[in-house]
Amino acid sequence: MIMMVANKKKLKKVIILVLVAILAIIGILFMLKQSKSETTFNLFDSADVPYYQGTKVKSGYVALTCNVDLGWENEYVEGILEVLEKEDVKITFNVTGRWAEKNPELLLKIKGQGHEIGNHGHRHLDYAKLPYEENLEQIQTSKKIIEDIIKESTKFFQAPSGSFGEGTMKAAKELGYTCIKWDVDTIDWKYREEPEVIIERVKNKDIQDNSIVLMHPTKATTQCVDDIIQIIRDKGLKPGKLSDIF
Repeated sequence: MIMMVANKKKLKKVIILVLVAILAIIGILFMLKQSKSETTFNLFDSADVPYYQGTKVKSGYVALTCNVDLGWENEYVEGILEVLEKEDVKITFNVTGRWAEKNPELLLKIKGQGHEIGNHGHRHLDYAKLPYEENLEQIQTSKKIIEDIIKESTKFFQAPSGSFGEGTMKAAKELGYTCIKWDVDTIDWKYREEPEVIIERVKNKDIQDNSIVLMHPTKATTQCVDDIIQIIRDKGLKPGKLSDIF
């Protein structure tokens, strides 16, 4: 009788140990599966985001981009064009369809001076919060307006405020666009009266081959865009357009 009780206790311990081992194996397999799933998702996700830098190997260029979307800044667009002409530099102007529609002559002047035109959406909205259908409508409307004016296809799309969502990326890609952001932000919209602050900010940035610099038409930008150009040249690089780095 004592032997039977002892054997039952031993069997019970063995069963418990086997169950613990099985649960541990299930837990390990589950963790490995989760880890694999997360890695796959992250890799897919990173391939489906806008570019912060260009993709050319040793392009030798840094792309200067200027976003134009409101209208009150037209006098500063003219000022930037004057400096760019003097420095013999061609850059990319990303414009909204609404701005292009109201300023076709200035848009043609930008193109006529050899600058590249990019799509900045139709209206200055938070595109990441818009559903796919609205993203498609905004980007497509802007595309038609801009291209009807300049008689040339646009290749690059930059969402207002860099606000890209899943629907934004899907719509832009369907329309054949390369989606871009930037790795050097002048924040000139904030320091529109302080060119020296913008210059110091750009100097302290890690500007590299294929970097993308973001600017806007402000008073301060007209006063320091030549300094930004010189900072790039001092690094042994050439200031240029988005198409120079993609």
